[in-house]
Amino acid sequence: MKNSLPDHEPSATARRRLVRNWDLWSLRRTAIAYILSVEVAVAIAAIWLLTTLRFAPATDWVRFAALVLAITIHLTIVRRAEESRRDESAGPYFDLTSVWTFAAAIVLPGGMAVLVAVWLRIVLWPIARRQPYRFVFTSAHIVASTLLANAAVHMSGLSLGSSSGQVLLDLGLLGVLVLVAALYWFVQVALMSVALRIVNPQTRFVDALGSRNDNMLEMTTLGVGAMLGMLIATHWVAPLLLVVPVILVNALLHRASERQAHLERLVAEQHKAHLQLTKDAHTDYRTGLFNTTGLNEHAAKLTDDCRRSGRPVTVLAIDLDHFKRINDTWGHPAGNAVLAEVGRILREKLRPGDVAGRDGGEEFVVVLADTGLAQGTAIAERVREAIGEMSVVTTDKHRNTVTLRGRNLPVTEDGPEVRAISASIGVAVVPDNGDSLAMAQHSADAALYTAKENGRNQVRVAGIDIHAHHLPGPRVDEPEVSRSA
Repeated sequence: MKNSLPDHEPSATARRRLVRNWDLWSLRRTAIAYILSVEVAVAIAAIWLLTTLRFAPATDWVRFAALVLAITIHLTIVRRAEESRRDESAGPYFDLTSVWTFAAAIVLPGGMAVLVAVWLRIVLWPIARRQPYRFVFTSAHIVASTLLANAAVHMSGLSLGSSSGQVLLDLGLLGVLVLVAALYWFVQVALMSVALRIVNPQTRFVDALGSRNDNMLEMTTLGVGAMLGMLIATHWVAPLLLVVPVILVNALLHRASERQAHLERLVAEQHKAHLQLTKDAHTDYRTGLFNTTGLNEHAAKLTDDCRRSGRPVTVLAIDLDHFKRINDTWGHPAGNAVLAEVGRILREKLRPGDVAGRDGGEEFVVVLADTGLAQGTAIAERVREAIGEMSVVTTDKHRNTVTLRGRNLPVTEDGPEVRAISASIGVAVVPDNGDSLAMAQHSADAALYTAKENGRNQVRVAGIDIHAHHLPGPRVDEPEVSRSA
């Protein structure tokens, strides 16, 4: 006879592999031990209570059946709405199911209360859409709170069926129900808080409480659950009468949740639009740098911060040489392409804390935080060299492709006229060249004039008569021009 055991080995291996891949095992060992210990303790208590149901009277079974039917109707009808509310919830999720479980806890025997809670969780499973271990643990602490509330009510010895006719006893019953509701709420919060704290030690106790509105909703459901329990004690049909109002309240909560989500989206979109408008108002769209408004605002703030802390600030005034000739020779699209490439170079060469902007036309201003003269001059040289080594692929006036190159690059077969890009830079320092940004910028502008007058494509420092660095030297076919060139 052929041995059939090998045929079953792959399925057994697959089952073992499935168990090993449970999300539960990815938690810390203390969290696994805590979750399993709570679930085992609750399971033992629930099983023991279930063994006592053979002594339950028929009236309790009728009440149990009415609650189960009401739960099924309620959660089946509101399934879509509850799925939406659960998905939109960023923290602990509160629903109306405590109406049923708390009523079962105070009016039914312990075993039946367990069955009501378990059935409710089974019906909720398609809505929950959580990892199985989280769903099972949540079910366990709901059953635990139901069992403790049931035990507290029965230990009090008070009857829910009818009024005793004595004011003090009736007030005592009210007090017991309030305390039992508080116990029901506290057990769930405590068990969940400990689990969250073990899984993530940074979790605070208040994180498990939910918002004020959530807790107000929970108190309301517990109050309605207490009233439902008292009604069930007098007539079993009470759950079926209450199921319609509970469904309507669920619908109202769903609509309120949708409206709140819609308002939050509108606020987020308005905030995003405001940030974009603010950015656009301070940004030069051709270069991606600050425009004059943004430059003045951010550069002034940076300079004031450095001045108060006693740190130097270096200001660079940058001007592209013969930029008008680029526009006149190849057209404005070619000039715009050069400006965009200069903006990219400045963004790459500067540090995150520095400020760079286009100050109109082909002029740029850079403000370097916590930078002295030597370091600022070195940065200016790197910027000048990078601009002089640019290659910009663009189109000319006739839409023909042309590559404009920096004047620091060697001559190619395209001809010397394509070597058209270079920059002159003036350098000034706060406080050496003035105590304010405006004074330092004026000094940097004067140094820029000196660089222009001495051949362009060089860096000059305000107040210092340094020799010009011609890289390359002035071209013989380029006449001297004024500052506007």
